[in-house]
Amino acid sequence: MADDSADDVVDGIQRATFGAVPTSTVDDWLRRHVSERLGGDVDEVVLRSGRVNAVFGLRLESGNRVVVKVQRGHLDEGRTDALAAAVEAQRLLASSGYPCPAPLDGPATTAGLTATVDSWLDEGVPGDAHRPATRRAVVRSLAEHVELLRALPAAHRDALRHPPAWAVYQGGPWPTPHDPVFDFSSTPPEHAWVDEVAARAAAVLTRGGSPVAERLVGHSDWYCGNLRFSPTTAAQTEHDDAVRVTSSWDWDSLVVESWPVIAGMAAASFTDSSTSGAQAPTPEETAAFLAEADDARGRSSTPDEQRTAAAMVSWTLAYNARCLVDVAAMGLPLPQGSTTEALAEHGDAYLRLRW
Repeated sequence: MADDSADDVVDGIQRATFGAVPTSTVDDWLRRHVSERLGGDVDEVVLRSGRVNAVFGLRLESGNRVVVKVQRGHLDEGRTDALAAAVEAQRLLASSGYPCPAPLDGPATTAGLTATVDSWLDEGVPGDAHRPATRRAVVRSLAEHVELLRALPAAHRDALRHPPAWAVYQGGPWPTPHDPVFDFSSTPPEHAWVDEVAARAAAVLTRGGSPVAERLVGHSDWYCGNLRFSPTTAAQTEHDDAVRVTSSWDWDSLVVESWPVIAGMAAASFTDSSTSGAQAPTPEETAAFLAEADDARGRSSTPDEQRTAAAMVSWTLAYNARCLVDVAAMGLPLPQGSTTEALAEHGDAYLRLRW
């Protein structure tokens, strides 16, 4: 497995996962894990990536390419069960022809680190979800996988009880962040308004007296950066629904929630990592997403469902903005049209969304 940087000490997500070790140590772990789990040898590491967990694209000596996702830190039994349930959900989708990688192995542990192995899927091109046609593709694919995952056995649904931090609104601001690089224990006074936005949203989401909503399985990180799209031509108009999702990733981000919560999370972040434009959607774009989500599932949201979805939009934007408060404190640049800017500009307009 050739790598001209094999003696460099890793950084970023690789360091957070493996520690301050040389690249050759990480590659040795990958070689050992693949050999033990797949019975083959690694020829080359062609991709090193990941945000929450470390992701590696590998070319095997057989010529096949696979993706290994290594979970950060020790997983207790509950989290291992949740990861296994997410793998089964992904397997169900892939076997149904849905555009996601097919699970090949895992979760399995080597030298204290737990990983899954998927087939390599990178069909399609990055998209701009500010374009209505692309936005509608995101919406349709969200509704499609939620509908397909109704068939997930109850035991797997029950195991999905460890949602990512951005979906943990029940205690109000703030849950333990998804990445230890963030510290939510004390918000700088000049950004206390972000806490207030989150508190107002959480109050709506946790209020009593509402009918018990149907619990569904859905992807909680459904945004443009986790998707690829069918190529389009300049001749296609913004009303052309031929655009479709061709690849989708990060299926360990599944949650069991109501439709308004699942749709609200996606509506708040679907434009992130678009090929152009702001990171955050405008209130108008968010309302359009939610209206199209109603169309995709075949019925209009009730007033209570609209309030819930709007509150989840506001919560998700506030969570992302709170992360960016720490990013700015580290001296790092913020993305164009960040969630912090969007919330500062529009305030409670997201919480008051109706469509």
